[in-house]
Amino acid sequence: MSTEAADAGPPGALAILVKRFPRLSETFVLNEFLELRRQGLELHLFALMDSSERQHQPEAAGLLPEVGYLRRPWPRLVAAAVGATTRHPAGVLRAVQFARRRRSAATWRHLGEALVLVGDLDRLRVRHLHAHFAHSPAAVAHLAHLVSGIAYSFTAHAKDLYTTPAHYVLARSEAAELVVTCTEANRRHMEQAIGVRPEKILMCRHGVELARFEGLRREPVEGRILSVGRLVPKKGFDVLVRACAELARRRVPFSCVICGDGPERAELVNLIGALGLEDRVQLVGARPQPELLPEYGRASVFALAPVVMPDGDRDGIPNVILEAMAAGVPVVAGAVSAIPEVVVDGTTGRLVPPGDPVALADALGALLSDPDARARLGQAGRAHVVANLDLARCVTPLAEAFARCLGVPIPVEVGS
Repeated sequence: MSTEAADAGPPGALAILVKRFPRLSETFVLNEFLELRRQGLELHLFALMDSSERQHQPEAAGLLPEVGYLRRPWPRLVAAAVGATTRHPAGVLRAVQFARRRRSAATWRHLGEALVLVGDLDRLRVRHLHAHFAHSPAAVAHLAHLVSGIAYSFTAHAKDLYTTPAHYVLARSEAAELVVTCTEANRRHMEQAIGVRPEKILMCRHGVELARFEGLRREPVEGRILSVGRLVPKKGFDVLVRACAELARRRVPFSCVICGDGPERAELVNLIGALGLEDRVQLVGARPQPELLPEYGRASVFALAPVVMPDGDRDGIPNVILEAMAAGVPVVAGAVSAIPEVVVDGTTGRLVPPGDPVALADALGALLSDPDARARLGQAGRAHVVANLDLARCVTPLAEAFARCLGVPIPVEVGS
């Protein structure tokens, strides 16, 4: 696995910066990167650190040799600082003054990462830097801009947008060429709550690679509920488990499979045991895409019950919802954030109030007992994804925007 970027790169190259790579829960970032490359853009990939995850998507494994990791031993940080100061003395002074005003240990750490990054960007002749997430990656991109003057942009997704202090997001947005987000709800929040200028914002949804689902065999197991996601509080898996307890109390035949891992696993295991659901609800761990596809094929219903946390943390549109819809699985989801932008109640799926296990049980029970409704909603959900959320079409406006930032012609492959 490389910790140094390559020593040469084409003029007009674009660098993508993420916090951790690879991450199973950020397959949407991986898919976008690969699609941008398919559409003809020259890309380099950087990450603040290795995720240290044991499982990752096969496509991510193929990118590992080219990733430049920015958190490096002190000798290399010192060398990077000396090199950047030699090449960009005024910029380094500007960034140091900025960090002093912030009086934050995190800002000084990000400055070190930015100095490492600037060295690689100079060597690779990168002309534009794009960061995924409005927190640490955007902070590093902003500091790299202060040091070297490189133009940058960033994508605001979900937690990063709603839990990062608004004045930080606004400052990073003002210095950026472009701010990307994936939902209309996020766009409104940035404009109305943060004050980002509308002309700065580009809304590009995360699409679905439809070809993955073309050959999927739908052989639903009667009564099987599927849910997928990291086992963290905002996903509301405790709400789903309590809804399953309500279904059991009503004697509804069902089983529930939850694919994912995370810090809430032990608490969920305890809750499942306390509710007497050990034989009905399974936590089967995280699954890469090739192993997850058969789970969509076996599901009668897909359920996700996200909630808004006290600190504002929330989902945007979880890609697993789009994948379930692409697979033709009828979706029941909590009406949180931007989920109603794709799950239209009674048309492309079912929406329920967030944090309400009884309402979730009502919707699940109704669908499990009505095969015609399941078929109708599953077909409508898939039709919506096919018509509006194809990965290539969703990424094309972003590829065009990056081409303009780079000052290069838009490749003919874009949008084809």
